[in-house]
Amino acid sequence: MSSITLLASVRRAGRLLPRRAAGLRAGVVVLRPGEVMPWHSTKSREELLIPLRGSLRVESRRSRRVRRIPLESGQCLLLPRQTLHRVINGSTKLARYMYVTAPAK
Repeated sequence: MSSITLLASVRRAGRLLPRRAAGLRAGVVVLRPGEVMPWHSTKSREELLIPLRGSLRVESRRSRRVRRIPLESGQCLLLPRQTLHRVINGSTKLARYMYVTAPAK
């Protein structure tokens, strides 16, 4: 994961959200062509994925079944809590996406 670039987060300079943003976290990730953000879980949080540049494929798994969801700039995807997922740049161009997470009620 060392080659994946995290542009900003709430823990670093250039934060995307104010400090008082009640449990919200956000960041921007850049994926080179063929790069993959590895499998991870939303745990107790909901996650909104917003492609900013390029095209992505999100693979999610909530049981044994894997859903493959294509995402382009101008679209978004809401992942419920406890969703195992990964983000893939299967294109030949750079892709950039924003994620926003919040505690699920």
